[in-house]
Parts: sequence; C-alpha cells; structure tokens
Amino acid sequence: KTPKLRGEWGEASLDHILSEYFPQELYSRQHQFLSGEKVDFIFNLPNGKLLPIDAKFFSDNFARLIEKKNEEERNFFQKKFVQDIKFNIDKISSKYILPSENTVDYALMYLPAEAIFHHIMFNLKDENIADYARRKKVTLSSPNTIYLTLKTIEHWFRDTQISKRTQEILQRLNRIQQDSQRLMEDFRKLGSHLRNATSAYDSSEKRL
Repeated sequence: KTPKLRGEWGEASLDHILSEYFPQELYSRQHQFLSGEKVDFIFNLPNGKLLPIDAKFFSDNFARLIEKKNEEERNFFQKKFVQDIKFNIDKISSKYILPSENTVDYALMYLPAEAIFHHIMFNLKDENIADYARRKKVTLSSPNTIYLTLKTIEHWFRDTQISKRTQEILQRLNRIQQDSQRLMEDFRKLGSHLRNATSAYDSSEKRL
C-alpha cells in the first residue's frame, strides 16, 4: 500500500530477475552518481558502458482507474496515471542518463506489475507513452520482458564490438598486404641487382 514498500518490492523483484539470469559481476545495486543520485541498478555492458535500470511502481492512480465505473472518473484518473508515467520517465531521463559518467545514452524503466505495463503499452495508444519514452531515451520493461530486453542490448553491444574488431583486423590485413607488396618489389630489385652483379662478375672473369 505505501509508496516506500512498493518501491522496495519493485527493487526486490528486479534484483531477483537479474540474479536468476545474470552473474553478479554484470550488475550492481544502488549505483551512486557524482550528483548524489542513486539508480536502483546498473547493468555492465560488454564495452564497459553502464546501463541504468530504475524500478518504478506507480499503482495508486492505476488502481483508481481500474476501480471506477464512471467514464468521467476513469478519464480523470487515466490523465493522472499518464502524468505519473511521464513524470517518472522524465526523472529517469534527467537523473540517470549521464554519458559523462560512462553510462549509455538511454536507460530502462522497470515496471514490476505486468498489468500496469500491459495497460501502458496496449490501452493507452492515444497517449503513445512508448513514443514519449523513446524521445526521452527511456525503454519500458516488465517482469516478462526485462530479460529479453537486456539480452538484446547485450548481444547488440557484442555484435558492435565484433564489427569494430573485424574492421581493425581488415585494416591490419590491408597494411600487411601493402607491406607484402613493398617487400616483393624490394625483393625483385634485389634479385635484379644480384643478376647484374653476377653478370658483371662473369664478364670480369672472362676478361681476366
């Protein structure tokens, strides 16, 4: 019922999922930034970058929205609910996306209640919350989607790293090929000099 207990339950839910699927070295709790702000979790990506993840459990206006039968009251609490969502998206975007402190330029907002996530994604199409979140560089996730979201991001970073390494290898191979061509040219010149020297020697020997 209380916001504090809901927040703790949301963090515990996220902690449980992360511990089930990822080794401890891939994430850390209550990461503190230079500003003093703390994000619930930081996920360590393959390139050394940090992905902020914050759990948000705003159910008060959602519960009222579900309970009310009157259309006018439902519309009122839906607006309040949308305000709650956008407020938290703005909060995550402004406080935790800090490339200067080695974070990536986006963050995850974890919603520990599947019903709330479903309502946002499928019943608020006119509000287009997902698009609003994308503009703020925040991705919404739920208990059923957080693992897939993190694995997708992790694999994307690994592929990016492999692509960069592949480019480096190709550049090195290109330099090796250029060096080989120069070496071949030098070797041919040396052979030509040796042939000329041999010819000069034979000619001198005959004259001698």
